[in-house]
Amino acid sequence: MPDAIKRGRLRAQAVSAGARAKDARHTHISVAVPFRAADRNRRVAASALGGGIAYRLFFWLIPFALVTGGALGFADADSTEQAIESGGLPAAAANAVGDMAREAGSAGWWLLAGGVVGVVWAGYTGAKAVILIHALVWEEHPERTPSAVRMSFAFTGVALAVMLTIAATSWLHEVMRFGAVLAAALTITSLAGLWLLVSLRLPHRSAHWKALLPGALLFGVGLAILHLATLLLLVPQLERSTGVYGAIGVVTTTLSWFYLVGRLVVTAPILNVATDEELHGSYSKRWIP
Repeated sequence: MPDAIKRGRLRAQAVSAGARAKDARHTHISVAVPFRAADRNRRVAASALGGGIAYRLFFWLIPFALVTGGALGFADADSTEQAIESGGLPAAAANAVGDMAREAGSAGWWLLAGGVVGVVWAGYTGAKAVILIHALVWEEHPERTPSAVRMSFAFTGVALAVMLTIAATSWLHEVMRFGAVLAAALTITSLAGLWLLVSLRLPHRSAHWKALLPGALLFGVGLAILHLATLLLLVPQLERSTGVYGAIGVVTTTLSWFYLVGRLVVTAPILNVATDEELHGSYSKRWIP
């Protein structure tokens, strides 16, 4: 009987806390924004949209790997592998790149040709998907999109910028004594700034750039945490168990990583919409300077 009473009290406290949280939506913007974002998240099926972004990223990576393999076919495999390993990448990744360079050989031109066509097409479809997702989240009809080539170059350029930013900050972490904190700050700042610039070029209902800051910060912090978790948890595990998991472990890790990136790409504009709607609603005079 005492246990039943205790469970009843806990249930009543949970219901009361939920009711207070709902009431706080009308008085506290810090509570209203998450509720509004969660509602928008359900309405646009964010998990499905994140999977779509992961799909586009994965099928961009395949031809990009062909381009990389074709380019490495013209380089010295041993020196390439040594340079990559000295840059701080795991030994398994350096060995894989070295093997790719050795096996490419005379097929380098074919890999380059096929890979370039695939990268252009995958970049175009990826950019179009991102534009349509932002238009859906912001409930805005997308304007006339740029040419397919420009969209493809933009998608590939942003993807490469993210990769280079993460690689540069990882190198900084390795070479500097106090590089961990500085690398983390630079990673978050650089990625957030990059995504803010991208968001300004995507549908955003003419919102002020300040309204896009929450999503940009979410993207920067989320991607930095995701990279750190991959570096500290997944990469060492793959290094120890390459013989057991092999390519399956690499593919599983890549797909999971892309899905989480896709959720960040979708959740960032959702957070921006929720914040912008709250700021221009009952809290506009209080929160906008």
